[in-house]
Amino acid sequence: MFDCAIIGAGLAGLVAARHLVDRGLSVVVLEARGRVGGRVENKILNDGSYVELGGQWIGPGYDSLQEIIDELGFETIGLPASGNLVVRLRGKSLEVPSSEELPALTPFEVSDLGQGLLRLRRLSQRLRDDAAWRKANEAWLNQDLRRWVTSNLRTQGAQRRFGEVYAAAFGPMPKDATLLEGLLQVTSGIDLETMLASNGGLHQKRVEGGVAAVADAMAERLGDVVRLESEVTRVDHDDTSARLTLAGGEVVEARQVISTLPPRLAVALEHNPPLPQWRIEAADKVAPGNVIKAFLVYKEPFWRDKGFSGQSSADEGAVRVTFDTTADTSEHGHLMGFFEGADADSLARRSVTLRERAFVDAVVRAFGEDGAKPIGYVERDWGAERFTGGCHGAHFAPGVWTANGPLLAQDEGVLHWAGAEYASRFNGYLEGAVRSGREAATRVTRSLA
Repeated sequence: MFDCAIIGAGLAGLVAARHLVDRGLSVVVLEARGRVGGRVENKILNDGSYVELGGQWIGPGYDSLQEIIDELGFETIGLPASGNLVVRLRGKSLEVPSSEELPALTPFEVSDLGQGLLRLRRLSQRLRDDAAWRKANEAWLNQDLRRWVTSNLRTQGAQRRFGEVYAAAFGPMPKDATLLEGLLQVTSGIDLETMLASNGGLHQKRVEGGVAAVADAMAERLGDVVRLESEVTRVDHDDTSARLTLAGGEVVEARQVISTLPPRLAVALEHNPPLPQWRIEAADKVAPGNVIKAFLVYKEPFWRDKGFSGQSSADEGAVRVTFDTTADTSEHGHLMGFFEGADADSLARRSVTLRERAFVDAVVRAFGEDGAKPIGYVERDWGAERFTGGCHGAHFAPGVWTANGPLLAQDEGVLHWAGAEYASRFNGYLEGAVRSGREAATRVTRSLA
């Protein structure tokens, strides 16, 4: 009998296993796929370079993940090229100086900016969905937009950067602009969160070799602890131990269990005794994201010669954001983009050729006719991945996080939960998965003491 069995070899599962093994405990990690990494994955191209089909960005405050990256000897790299960001709004193109040419924000300003933007987005959604609320708050909605910004963004750096990106998306902010007018712009226009993430001075980084290489390195150090192609289908548990039944009929016994599956997949396993009804209902409301991550490969990164960074954002089209993710080892140029939400849902049922054509059309509109003839196309439809069920992170239905979010990580006797969706901080992100895995391992250690 193992001290702990971990279901899933994504970042959360591997981090938890490392912590438990370092404490001298016997551990097994059961991964249904034939690879580790979960929602981080590399694809090796014909020229030997790679693209990251899953999570890849390392943002400010990712201290736990950065610690692992440093420990394993990996380096981080910035965006591969400077140049202007292309913004397409109502059929017209605007060019915005890249974030490399703007002063960097402090971590506190980054947090301030993110929180303020979240409030704005939530207000825009409520304005769109709740006519009674809009009518009841008419006077408040007609307050000066600048006043709202200064009241909700406390730092000057965040206020300045918000104004710069807002102006790039919608034009200069009129002196008498109201909050209502601003919310209507946000609701009907471009994705400001994407613009601020890519061009707002957040200076996101990537891991040289890809985050998947970090997962591979952790798994290599764990050795035989990690078992691939070991799908868990049933969990029998009591007050002292658990028995995990694999798809092939094998039974693995452990004193404690950590499940790192996303909520919907976690509760879909057969549990005896059954899980509490509130957990099943809460998991059903935590819908996975719907994303197809795609790459166009070009003979060379033509956009750089035109003074573009490769980043673009648009208010229409199947692919609304692009990034230059060309690796230093690549002979060619890589542009990454996303099909998201309804576009991902509808295009997933169409041909690969059609999705490639839709992506090419977006690149041509942003960077010109040189984008019309890629030499390759790669994609990963995360919604079609049986052992993932969707990406990036989950979307909590209104009220679910407030009511049940913190409880999703609550232990059920010998059963523990970890992963990006269970994190109290950086929920849905790589850092959240790392922190959640570490915290679950701590709880298991305490339970076994």
